[in-house]
Amino acid sequence: MASWMILVMVPLALWLLAAPPGRVRTRIAAVLATAALFTWAAMEGWLPVGITATAALAGWCVLAAAPAVGLKLAWPVHKGKGGGRRAFVAAWMTAFSLLAGAATCLFGVLLLGNGPSARVPDASELPAMPAGLHISADHDNGCGGNSSFYCSRTLTVVGASDQDATQLVERLRAQLASSDWKVVRRDGGSWLACRSIGVLLDTDELCAELSVTDGAVTVDLSTSDSW
Repeated sequence: MASWMILVMVPLALWLLAAPPGRVRTRIAAVLATAALFTWAAMEGWLPVGITATAALAGWCVLAAAPAVGLKLAWPVHKGKGGGRRAFVAAWMTAFSLLAGAATCLFGVLLLGNGPSARVPDASELPAMPAGLHISADHDNGCGGNSSFYCSRTLTVVGASDQDATQLVERLRAQLASSDWKVVRRDGGSWLACRSIGVLLDTDELCAELSVTDGAVTVDLSTSDSW
């Protein structure tokens, strides 16, 4: 946590040391402080699921570009007291901005190709359970895999005692289909339902497999990536 906080504050610290006094210095500092806090929140996963990577990249774009814009507006550096020091720090700030900008672009390209990192889905990402059905067990399976990283959660769903497992699965399938999930039947009799989640660079696919295991209805929620 502390390492991300320090890293996102580097552009602000360098800007305050390099920029000459004036309104540009104050305004760019305010922009950098806001972007740093926003980016830190995104990197720590404190923002809503589905916007985290996009928000982090947007924040890093601001952190990389704002100092360069500020230097363009505030330059030439005052040649009076501290001018030499400001020029030295400005050179380091420019180098940091270039590195941050290049890293941001590279990460953005990787996200476009691979999608966001897999994560263990939450049961709340399913539509509301049909009347009379509820989740009796919730197990976090964690993540694993080699070429494809896979994270999952297994839910056990129960209903009224007079309904068998096949009826419960059918009710769940109908509920997912009516909630804009794409549902297909798989070999072996299970159902696989998927939907797109997230925005822009966070766009991913959440899937739920409905099956009957030892007479119980299970829902396997999962996400995956190719990182």
